Amino acid sequence: MSALVLGGIEGGSTHSAIILYNGNGEKLVHCKGPGTNHWALGMEECQRRIHAMVLEAKKEAKLPEDKPLTVLGLSLSGCESEEQNNELRDGIMKKYPDAALEVVVTSDTVGSIAAISDAGGMVIISGTGSNALLINPDGTNHRSGGWGHALGDEGSGWWVSHRAIKICIDEQDNYKKPPFATDTMWRTIKEHFDIKESLELLSHCYSDFQKPKFAALCTKIYENAQMGDRMSQWILAEAGKALAKYVLALLPRVHPNLMLIPEGIPIVCVGSVWNSWDYLKEGFLEELNAVKATPRLRLLRPTATLATGATYLGAKAIKYDLPRDYSSNYKTLYKYNPKPLCSGSLIIKENGFADKNGLPQNNHAVKA
Repeated sequence: MSALVLGGIEGGSTHSAIILYNGNGEKLVHCKGPGTNHWALGMEECQRRIHAMVLEAKKEAKLPEDKPLTVLGLSLSGCESEEQNNELRDGIMKKYPDAALEVVVTSDTVGSIAAISDAGGMVIISGTGSNALLINPDGTNHRSGGWGHALGDEGSGWWVSHRAIKICIDEQDNYKKPPFATDTMWRTIKEHFDIKESLELLSHCYSDFQKPKFAALCTKIYENAQMGDRMSQWILAEAGKALAKYVLALLPRVHPNLMLIPEGIPIVCVGSVWNSWDYLKEGFLEELNAVKATPRLRLLRPTATLATGATYLGAKAIKYDLPRDYSSNYKTLYKYNPKPLCSGSLIIKENGFADKNGLPQNNHAVKA
């Protein structure tokens, strides 16, 4: 089985990554690449970049460039529509037959969960943009967000950056007073965009708008928060509230088996904004605590590239049992344990055991 080569690509708006495994589950190579969101690039350019990444990975792994991979899993941002996904898949297989014998296309949210478990869970992506997905043990799935910066992206790097700029502009216009001093934040905004006055922001917001650059301001806001700037800390706490709302939006659709996992519903936290958890945490918990009957939750940070999850999905599509160790792909960021509720409310039982996939094995479990 070592002759088999399975690949996976994790693709975002800003950057992507590809990983190759042999049939024994041994990693051959891990390479980085450019953004692969077909909505931003166009379908043809997205397909071209994917093929270029496959060629680069084969070269690094010392594999023949003309020999197709056994399967290529793609977990890309923007891949929410089955029709668009089929167009992307068919285009790659037709134009670049040396890429892979089979191509599987899913969204980046699906690949994120696949890297952690095949038993289901939630994923909240908060990087340049934001998105959330629930996959239940019975295969049903539900989404929240993923509408892009014009219609959503709440709690994302873009959202944090936009919020910071808007607060400063509103103060300068005497439209709305900020909760804290904005001196540090405004200085950071001017340095980031290399401007001297607020009117110079217009080109960066409209005619020369570049979402990755815009969102990158969030990193500097996080650095200011670490230095003690209260305005930056407050905005990140607000982002925490926005991300918690994704959880609350999906909870009513969670399958009972996920509710019964003793350690809590697994939530995969993907994206660079989660690096600021120390400041997100206050708002995140405040939003959860305001809602009664919130169950146990377990926030997980991936330690392996999410291209790993794309590879697992590819293997599953061709019905190949690729050896894997989920526990090595993540670390626990936070465990949310709500206080016991009063009589008459739903209380999740603490007893019970889980199988290797995290599904409860007791008489209370609902068959998926």
